[in-house]
Amino acid sequence: MKTKSSSKEKAPPPACIKNMVEKYKPLLKPLVEKHPHFSMSLYDTNLAANVGNLLEEVGFAVYTEPKHDSIVLINNLSRWLAENHLVLLHYHPKPKDANLLALLKAVKKNVPEDAFKNLIPLFMISHTSQKQNIFKVLGTYGIRFVSFQDPKASVASKRERFFKELTQFAGLAISLDFPKPEAAQVSDENSIETIKKYQALLSQGEDLMQKGSYEEAIQFFTKAISLKPDFQALIERGDAYYKIQEYISALYDYREAFKLKQAAPSPHGKISACSFALVQQSARKGDIDKAKKWFALGMKHLKDTQRLIEKMISEQNNTPEMIPKMPYTPLVSALVEADLRGLRLEKEEEEISVISSAVLEKTITHDFLDPHLDVDARIDQAILLARHKQYEKAEKIFREIIKEDASNVSPAFNNFAVELRKNGEFHRAFEIYQELLENEIPDREIVVENLKNAGLAYAASLRENFRQLEAIAVCKVIIKNDPRGKEWVLCELAMAYLEMQNQAQASYRLMEAIYINPKLMSTSKFKKYQDLANLKSEMMKKLTECTS
Repeated sequence: MKTKSSSKEKAPPPACIKNMVEKYKPLLKPLVEKHPHFSMSLYDTNLAANVGNLLEEVGFAVYTEPKHDSIVLINNLSRWLAENHLVLLHYHPKPKDANLLALLKAVKKNVPEDAFKNLIPLFMISHTSQKQNIFKVLGTYGIRFVSFQDPKASVASKRERFFKELTQFAGLAISLDFPKPEAAQVSDENSIETIKKYQALLSQGEDLMQKGSYEEAIQFFTKAISLKPDFQALIERGDAYYKIQEYISALYDYREAFKLKQAAPSPHGKISACSFALVQQSARKGDIDKAKKWFALGMKHLKDTQRLIEKMISEQNNTPEMIPKMPYTPLVSALVEADLRGLRLEKEEEEISVISSAVLEKTITHDFLDPHLDVDARIDQAILLARHKQYEKAEKIFREIIKEDASNVSPAFNNFAVELRKNGEFHRAFEIYQELLENEIPDREIVVENLKNAGLAYAASLRENFRQLEAIAVCKVIIKNDPRGKEWVLCELAMAYLEMQNQAQASYRLMEAIYINPKLMSTSKFKKYQDLANLKSEMMKKLTECTS
């Protein structure tokens, strides 16, 4: 009845397995320790083999269910759930069989009430509109998590998506629209021993966050939450998920934190920031309708954040010392994430701009040069100022932050340059990137790429204004930093020389570009350099004359 995954089944490529094992084994370790047995009944046998192989590699004892009729499946599911297995179920009934709900109803007669918390139903659907109803129906059985797969996706994509979902399941995080059952309270959560263990786990998680080891931090926060699901641990784990762009998981934790402290503006601000990040993701994929839905959620929580902040300020009017030095920080942080430029959301962009302007007006008297204030909050404030073209104020804050701690040069200057570039201030952005590259910084290649993009835009504007010598100087600075795609910088440089009637230098630079990329002139991108194509023809003509 129950067969272990066969080693004869086709496995994914070894390199793929190795990479995924390295990624997911530490994340799923707590889940493996708690539920070492993982049983599957998947209609798609190819997917079952791929998922099963990887589950075994991360440490589970895996059992797969061959395709049987409903009666056999009911017996197996009942046994697995009663034995505390994790169960992945993709039920594809034949016309004569009952549906999934009838199957679950039959299993429910044989297992304890809370057994279904270990069951993960899998649905192959492409329409997100069905998900809400599925969650509601399955929620009546105590099912906490559902896996949704695109039937048109490759097996590798389905496998990757499932393991991402499984890490969310491991962290007690589920889809945004599915309500979590009330968490069982640990009977001794207020005991001295439990509190000490909780604080130690929280501290370890925070240390890992400081080091940028966010996925490892999630494991410690999850263990802390299992001891004491309180506000701080949920916020911290939500922040860790946010850092690795697992926005749905972060949203869930922030929502749970909000339930514990409904007067706190911070969870609302963080939910809003997640929503705006999802707006950007959806818009870039071309799903404008979904982007607008996320925007509506973001705006709701943005307004709740503003309301709670202003309520706090009003209530503490007679005791101003009780008001935080930067009370609008949760609102500012959410607004920084609400960067909708270039996403075809002009109306929504204007709404954000109006709120941002109002917030900047309310914070005009705050001293963001104070070194005792939170650095990230000060950077967010400076970003918002730069976005609204208050460059002098923004730069003053950025430079003060760098002056206090040189290690802040990368987040400070890079954020400033990004805002300058997006506002069309290419000259100033180019200068900031140059200054940034004078320091020891992480992700240097990314900064060089940004320098190239800002510099090329700046050089183009100089050429348009007949300032070719300055454009040449800019291109030479870019080339000196050895960016990717250097051949296109050389083309710009050649164009500037050509416009100055210096055919010798133009030819030399064009030959450099062709040496780097011999197929350069056959690409569609080269079409805008028609003058250089003509130059090459002239060069070839002269060479022919010299050799004849």
